[in-house]
Amino acid sequence: MSLSYTDIKSIIDEWDPIELLITHAPPDEYDYETKEIFDTIQKNHKISANDLTNNIFRFFTKNFGSDTFTKDAEECQEIAEKILSSVV
Repeated sequence: MSLSYTDIKSIIDEWDPIELLITHAPPDEYDYETKEIFDTIQKNHKISANDLTNNIFRFFTKNFGSDTFTKDAEECQEIAEKILSSVV
């Protein structure tokens, strides 16, 4: 498995699910969530897209609240698949 923290950070930052980076938030705005995603994949190298989707949704909802994080599971699924497709 060859997926680095930096790879995941790039995907999450590009996604900018709360549109914080576009409004000039610090570049480390999603680092905590990125680390949670990275650690989850490291602990389970064979994680399914569905399980990763659920984790992404849970991490962002837990850390930002459902009032602020308003993305749905379908969009989280797209990000999970993008992350997993980056695994070489």
